[in-house]
Formats: sequence, structure tokens, C-alpha cells
Amino acid sequence: MSSNVRVLRPQDQTRFARLGDWFVDLASNRLLRGERELRPTPKAMAVLRQLMLANGAPQTRTELLDTVWRDAFPTDDVLTHAITELRRAIEEDPKLPRHIETIPKVGYRLLTPVEWLEQLPGAAADAAAESAPAAPAVAEAPPRRPQGLWVIGVLVVAACALLAVFGRAPPPSRVDLRNPLFAQSGFPVRPVTAESDSETFPSISPDGTSVAYTARYPGDDGPHIYLRGLSGSPPIRLSRSDSSEETYPVWSPDGTQIAFLRMRGDVCRIVVVAALGGREREVAGCEPHFLDYFDWSRDGRSLLISRQRQLAPVDGKERLETVKSLHRLALEDGQVSPLDYQRDPGQPDIQPRSSPDGRRIAFRRGAVPYSDIFVVDVGGGAARQLTRLRARIRGYDWLPDNRHILLSSDHNGTQSLYLLDTESGDLANLGIVGGSYPAVSRGRGLAVFQQDNADINLQSFRFDAAVDAAGEAIASSTRSESWPAFAPNDDRLVFVSNRGGDSQLWLFEPGARTSYQITHHNNVELSAPNWSPDGRRVLYVARGSGQSRLYSVEVDSGQTRQESEEGDNVRYGTYSWDGHSIFYVSDRDGAWHIWQRDLAARTNRRLSESSAYSVSDGAGNGKLYFANMGEGGLYAIDLASGAEERVNSNVQFWNMNAWRVDPSGLYYLYSGEDMKPQLFVQSWDGTPPRLLRKVEWALPEGGIALDRAATRAVLPVVARDDTDVMLIDLTAVVGAGAVGSP
Repeated sequence: MSSNVRVLRPQDQTRFARLGDWFVDLASNRLLRGERELRPTPKAMAVLRQLMLANGAPQTRTELLDTVWRDAFPTDDVLTHAITELRRAIEEDPKLPRHIETIPKVGYRLLTPVEWLEQLPGAAADAAAESAPAAPAVAEAPPRRPQGLWVIGVLVVAACALLAVFGRAPPPSRVDLRNPLFAQSGFPVRPVTAESDSETFPSISPDGTSVAYTARYPGDDGPHIYLRGLSGSPPIRLSRSDSSEETYPVWSPDGTQIAFLRMRGDVCRIVVVAALGGREREVAGCEPHFLDYFDWSRDGRSLLISRQRQLAPVDGKERLETVKSLHRLALEDGQVSPLDYQRDPGQPDIQPRSSPDGRRIAFRRGAVPYSDIFVVDVGGGAARQLTRLRARIRGYDWLPDNRHILLSSDHNGTQSLYLLDTESGDLANLGIVGGSYPAVSRGRGLAVFQQDNADINLQSFRFDAAVDAAGEAIASSTRSESWPAFAPNDDRLVFVSNRGGDSQLWLFEPGARTSYQITHHNNVELSAPNWSPDGRRVLYVARGSGQSRLYSVEVDSGQTRQESEEGDNVRYGTYSWDGHSIFYVSDRDGAWHIWQRDLAARTNRRLSESSAYSVSDGAGNGKLYFANMGEGGLYAIDLASGAEERVNSNVQFWNMNAWRVDPSGLYYLYSGEDMKPQLFVQSWDGTPPRLLRKVEWALPEGGIALDRAATRAVLPVVARDDTDVMLIDLTAVVGAGAVGSP
């Protein structure tokens, strides 16, 4: 420890401490270790603080609940979730904790000694200083504009009083999202579900009393829509349809109906049903295999959807635009009409969300994971860009004040919840890591979100085994792994993992059965590793802070270098068959095209006319294969003539990362009639695709590895999924009783 760091006796007001190899900053709810920085929820940090103050003595569940939740009436689940969150943050293996011990039928205690500090050493102190609130200046008169959430709470009480006297409250004061006190104060968060199953895509009723969500409980043949009251009532299944998958429920503005997606094989339908259950109505088709986002219009007479526009026929053949844009689906007659607004011909517009007052429509522009939020008046016209994140945005929704948006983004390297001011552009991190798909009550400041909690592990599937045989675990850990890639001679496997805390490249050597880290980036998400033909380097994409760059790492030394030019955003990259150049997908000319970079001359030339997502030169037949982002399907470019042709129609948006080519054919993940992923091979001789293996819990977005002899594949598989629905109270932002009105 640094000699200028003084160890203190524990006191209630002490801010800093050392817990094993972690530094704790209690005032700003931060955990620091080297370059890594975590921000658990305020309640989880409050639990950690009580355990630290106890100095190793057991703390009963009752003591912790009474202290941390003294102003509420919590259930035991909130404490369990707080402990789980802390273990995910600081334990190397949450299943074998070495910091926080569970004492059966009693409570918890801290096993690691606590050192209380006057200040943090070195870089940790710098990080804490950057996050700390500025000291309040002493003024002779109160400030004219109140700042901070404690002041907002007073304003909420005053608003309620005015409402009682005059019948209508004034609009809430502007929230200063840049004020450090905002991020540190936190908002009340509690679980809505706590079963050992996965509950996803929550939607809260307009009056803030009930939640609809997707779950597959014991006895279900697939995921279905469930309803649950926030008062603690048991879940009720909304529909009774069998042999199908149901997901993405959305409440109507008046709270009387719920629309959702129902998929069976290659057929998808948007279904509307009364919120209390009953007769269902199929209102439109949708695209299977992935979320076809939609929202209700403010008057409840139509749905806002995203579709390809109809173009004028040519030679009697119907044509569609290559990218999606916003449309309106009339529920009365099923007519679909495009919205007249400013579009980008090279970028899709999806996931529309109507503001509570019905005057504006927000939407997401750009394909995952390079999206931003835009807004347009409901009548159309110019579109205004609200964010410049170029991030994976996993859901967002308006707050009832028609000004703020709650969104989930990973632009800082980790999926977290943020609050966006649509007028100023300010963006505040709420400190909720792993939060996604938020939905806000239109009539109250309550929101629900999906707290992601899943382990993704790599499994090997041999093609000479039975099609339904279980896979073999490879390079296993208690964290998540994805994007596997075999070395050219199959002696090593590189993959992306967060087992060290951050997204990094790891190398697995089957002979030694060990894994070790080969990259050391900060606050970025890595993806799409591909080996050089000589097996010395690995090419990969690093995305964060609104940019995505192409890097390569020398495997033996760990030395990295940037392969893309400054200002160049790259989605995917791979080495050519001979290793003399790199093929990569970039938007350097405004759309996602394929480019070739000569490694010796350091020159670039564009190859594709179509927009692309992923690309491969693995067949070695003079053709370059790519997933076509606009038209769908797998295409090939003849490198000699430049001609493009479709070779397979089954590679679409949902499985655009789950394919590989080699000299024998195309290997790809596709869903069978039961909607479960299956691995197929299509030979280049034109024979029909052949089923190789059934892979029920495979993760298509996490890539696929194929060995040199095409005898087995390695895929990321969901090993455990305890995702829960959580509730957050944002009343302090929108004001008590705030209602969006037309």
C-alpha cells in the first residue's frame, strides 16, 4: 500500500476502504480494481457498507433489511438480489464466494478483512476524484435554481400540495443530469420476479400496477406471456396457445389490451388480446426469429411498426426498399401506410416509441450494435438525432413528462441504464449494470426493466455424434464466453470472455486445458476474432465510446496494433486466404460496404455494392462470402469480376454471425419447426442443406467456430439464465402524478 495512505478506524462517515484487492468508494457507490471500475446499485452498496462496518461479525437478514430498507416494507428477495449483485461484482466465482459468506438461517458476514482509508492510492484516487461531487459553495442566499435529487424530492412534495389545492400540478422543474449528485443519489429499485427461471421483455401497465413479461415456467412448452401485479400476486398466463413462442408484450395506452408477438416455425403474427385475457385477434404478420419491434399509437387505433417501403414495380415485379422505415398499421382494417419523414437510405429505422402525449415518435436508427435514438413529429417531417453513441441500445422508453427517455446502452463498454434529456441531450448513468429493455408507466414515474443475469459457455459439437446429443463443455468458466475461433492448425481456440471482468480475448489450449488472456483493453466490447493464415495474429473489432476499430494482436507476445484508419468505423474483419490483405466491413463511405486493405501497400478499395454485416474468405475458391444486411441472405462476390450473387436464403439478420464457410460448404445455424436452433451444412455442389446437430440453447449472435477438417463446431450456449424483472421508481424525475396528455 502507498505510504501516504493512512488506515483509519471504521466510522459511519468513512468514505474509502480496501477489501482484498478491491478499493471501495462508498460516497460514489464505486468499486475499483486496477483499470476496472464498477458501480453496483445504491442498495447493494449499502448492504456492503453494513457488512464492512460489522468487521467480520455476522449480520442477520433482519438487521440488514431494517437498516438498508428502513423506510420501506421489503421482502427477503431484495436482500438476496443485493447479495447476488455484490457477488457478481467482486467474487471471482460467485458460486464459491471468498468475500461474502452465507450463514444458513442467520444472514451474512464478510470474510475479507477491511482496511479503512483516509484516501485512495494512485489511479484509484484519481478515478474517485473524477466521480466525486464538487464541494458545495457557501452562499449567503439560497441558489435560484435547485440542484440535486434531495431538492427534487422537496419539489415533488410541493407539487402534490399544489395539486390538492388547485387541482393541477405545475410541470416538474428541469432535472440537471450533469449534476454529480444526480448519479449518486440513486433511485429505489426492487425485484418484481425472483424465480429461478428467466423473465424477459417486461411491459408495465399505464397505471403502474401490473407487469406483462415473457417467461417459460415449468410445464410450459415454450415462452409465453405472463401477468403479475406489483403488489406481489402470483403470475398468471395471459394466453393458452400451445406449440408456439410468445414474446414482447406491449400495453395499449388505455391499459385494456396487450399486443405481443407469436412465432411458430417460420410464421410470426402480432396478436392483440384483452389485458384480462379472453378472445385473441391476429392483426398482422411479422418477421420470425427475431424481435419485430412495435408500439401503440397514442389513440390506440394503430400500431407503429417498421417495414420496407413499397417501390414502383419494374417489368411487372414488385420491389421493396432495402432498409426498413417507420409505418403505421391501422387495427381496424389492417392497412399499412408509410410515415412521411426524413429517412437515411443507408440505415434502417426500427423500434418506434410514441411519446405519452402522442406528439412525437422516437425510433432507433442503425443496425445492432451501431444504433442511435432519433425523434420525429407524429405528423412526419425532419428527424432529429438525440444521441451520438453508435452503441448496442437494448430497449428504451419515454417518461411521462414527454421530455426524458430511459434507455439501455453499452457505449461505455457495459450494458447499463441511462436517462436522456431529449431537449438538452444530457445523458446520465443510473448505475444499473446489466439493465435492459426498460418500459415506463405512461401515468406514473414507475419503470420496469430486465436485469440480465446469464452465463454463456462454449460447447463443442461433433458431427459424427447423434444429432440430439449433448455438447461437450470447452474452456468453461462461471462467466460468459462467445465468438470462438479455431487456429489454422486447430491447436488453439481464441474467444471473447469477461471472466477477468472486462471484455477481452482469451486463448484456450486444449492440450494443456488452460486459458489465458491475450488483450488488455478498457471499457470496450470485443467481437469477431479471426486468425491470420499463419496462426500468428488474431484480427478483431473493439467497440466503445461511439467508435469501432479493427485491431490485431500477436498471440505469442500480446502486442496489439490498430489496423483500421482513424475515423474509420469497422463492423467485421477477416484475413484473406493468402494473408496478404484484410477484408473488412466499414461505413467509411456512408454505408456498410466491404473493403479490401492491402497490408503491404496499406491501400484500401471498396468491393461490394450491397451493404454487409459479416464476411469470410474461408472457402478459398476466389469468392468472398458475406451476410447481406439489406436484402438478407448469404451472398458471394467474385473477386475477379466483382459480380455478386445470392448463395443461401437462410442467413438473415438474427443469425448473421452464426455461419462459416470452408472448401466443403456453408455451415450455419438455423431454427427448426420447434423454433430451436439447429446446425446445418449446405455443400457447394447444390445438394439440399443437411442437419448436423440440434443445439437448443445456442446463442446465434455469439459466432461459431469450425475446425479445419469440418468435423466439429464450437458455439456459445446459454448454460444458466436467471434474468429477472426489476422495478425502479423515477418519480423524482417526472414529478408525482405526472401524466402525459395529448
